[in-house]
Amino acid sequence: MRIGLDARLAFYDKTGIGRYTRALLAHLTLVDAGENDYFLFCDQQPPPEAWQNPRSRIVPIYQKQRILWTNFSLPPLLKANQIQLYHGVCNFELPLRKVCPSVVTLHDLVPLFFPRLVPKKHLVLFKALIRWVIQIADKIITISHASKNDILARFGIPEEKVQVVYLAHEPRYGPIPDSQKIQSVLEKYGLNGRYLLFTGVLEPKKNLDRLVEAFYLLKARSKAWKELKLVLVGGKGWGYENLSRRIERRGLQKEVIFAGYVPEEDLPYLYNGAELFVFPSIYEGFGLPVLEAMACGVPVVTSRSSSLPEIVGDAGKLVNPWEARDIAQGIEEVLTEPGLKRSLIEKGLNRARGFSWLRTAAETLAVYRSVYKGG
Repeated sequence: MRIGLDARLAFYDKTGIGRYTRALLAHLTLVDAGENDYFLFCDQQPPPEAWQNPRSRIVPIYQKQRILWTNFSLPPLLKANQIQLYHGVCNFELPLRKVCPSVVTLHDLVPLFFPRLVPKKHLVLFKALIRWVIQIADKIITISHASKNDILARFGIPEEKVQVVYLAHEPRYGPIPDSQKIQSVLEKYGLNGRYLLFTGVLEPKKNLDRLVEAFYLLKARSKAWKELKLVLVGGKGWGYENLSRRIERRGLQKEVIFAGYVPEEDLPYLYNGAELFVFPSIYEGFGLPVLEAMACGVPVVTSRSSSLPEIVGDAGKLVNPWEARDIAQGIEEVLTEPGLKRSLIEKGLNRARGFSWLRTAAETLAVYRSVYKGG
């Protein structure tokens, strides 16, 4: 089978979708027994060191405007390369004019459920295109049962059209016994002492305003937390200015550390050095950072909403993301109850072992085969 994939986010993007795309591409050729050829459609030529795989070919399309790339530049090249199945990995970005059988990964419905939590331009495009894409796609992959239930309820499509394929974590995410190595990496980011950790794009849907408020309430409760820091890892997304103002209003400029983007080779060390990982997101299709934290043996405090309870199971402390006091209470319980902390670490490690990129790739390949055979 000649399979085309949207690889625009695979080589440069630092978000969860970029990491998903990279991992999927890397593992598909490991599970398909040599039966397929892969054509990776990009919007620029990646550097040679970014991708070296004899089973796949880079097809650059030099068009930066996303909708023009997908609907005008891409279809002729799908025909020219005789693509037999195309996989759009990024929600609503699938050619509206059908050239070949297609699969789309719909990660979540944040723009429909929480329109104020996404940029206006993204909201307009999502609303305009998503119904068309859902009808055009032969199969929809989504990344949790929570997201599948949302898709079915919102669009009334047959259940068998939507397939859940979980994400996974890279092998580098695991407990690191070398405390000196951990500290040497932490020092690169000015970290020395106890800290809470968050990773992800710094944007409204991650609920960082309430996390900062919860951190303020926690420190106000007891002098025991005087030296505790909150470390935010990730690029600045839209709405970042509001977060910065919240920190200033609470006088936490020296207590909240913006680490910025951290390369993937360093990120496991930041997880390992943390007292706990806190992820109070309003809505997630999967929540990859909580899985990475569990794999590293870090206790997790996360939201009792969307897919997050499904992913952490009983291996995380669940809190109400709409209530800063509940977030603060959850953090304090884990910090002050050694038995709870040990239990979450052990359960998290066991939970994380159940996720694998090889399984993700194998289940994705099964979807391709089903669509290609008309099943």
